[in-house]
Amino acid sequence: MRATFFDGKTARAHIVELTVEGDMIVLAGEGIDRRHTIGAVEIPEAPGSTPRVLRFVDGASCEVEAGDELMAMFERHGIASERVSRWERSWKLALASVALVVVAGVLGYQFGLPLLARTAADKLPPSALDVLSRQLQSVLDATVFAQSQLPDDRQAALIREFNALTLPEGIRNRLHLHFRGAASLGANAMALPSGAVFVTDELVGLTKDDRIILAVIAHEAGHVDKRHGLRQIIQSSAVGILVTWYLGDVSAVGAAAPAALLKAKYSRDLEREADAYAADVLRANQLPVTLLADALELLEKSRGRTGTGRGASYLSSHPATAERLEWIRRQR
Repeated sequence: MRATFFDGKTARAHIVELTVEGDMIVLAGEGIDRRHTIGAVEIPEAPGSTPRVLRFVDGASCEVEAGDELMAMFERHGIASERVSRWERSWKLALASVALVVVAGVLGYQFGLPLLARTAADKLPPSALDVLSRQLQSVLDATVFAQSQLPDDRQAALIREFNALTLPEGIRNRLHLHFRGAASLGANAMALPSGAVFVTDELVGLTKDDRIILAVIAHEAGHVDKRHGLRQIIQSSAVGILVTWYLGDVSAVGAAAPAALLKAKYSRDLEREADAYAADVLRANQLPVTLLADALELLEKSRGRTGTGRGASYLSSHPATAERLEWIRRQR
């Protein structure tokens, strides 16, 4: 077949005829007569339909426009192209590769990212949780929370009931109850990674049965103990996951933490885990587990009264699905 030969010393192009004889490549034409063992010739990969270039040991080279025909000729002489090269030229494999990348990305986001976030969250020491939570509280107090309007005796009564709860070992000293006004959040409860639990005035105003409020707090305690909120915060930043997991440095996610905490939507598995945790706490305190379902239904009704335009209600980040309510109602 036709080829263009360069001697590697000048820029002159020589038109030659390339043939294969046994294990030899033969070039002939315009004063060129060269024979090279195929094993000594470098044949780099050529993407797409670009010309094939053959490189010889003395620095000379030969360019073949009909690259596919050249490789077909080699194969007829028992010289197979590299497997990778064949893959690169297969549109079916290219489409399959794209599909594989998409599937891997989806699986990585759905399963790999939460796993990395959980690993990173479990790696952080309590001192790091305190630092992050102080930053979070500072931002929330400046932007979302307002001073509570609950009477002091009402707050004191709820704190006494909260302090009297029997809680799993290791979590009692970490949990601290606080009250805030939060018109934009409505009836809500929120726990920071350190264990600070914030209850809004609007939530307290929903019911006179303090046990229902305690059920909500028990659910939030589950999120704290299992580090669900911290995992959601870390998961909001892929880079933050890697830095936090590898270095144990929480500053990588500190800037995005307030927004991530407010917008967090716990997965069904995390909600189920927190519900089960709350159920255990209620049983340990001889309280009906159905108090948690009562709390969710009250919050759902409150959300309907206030509408969806007032910001994130408790249920926007803690969806009270029929499945959850059914599960809670079945508990004893």
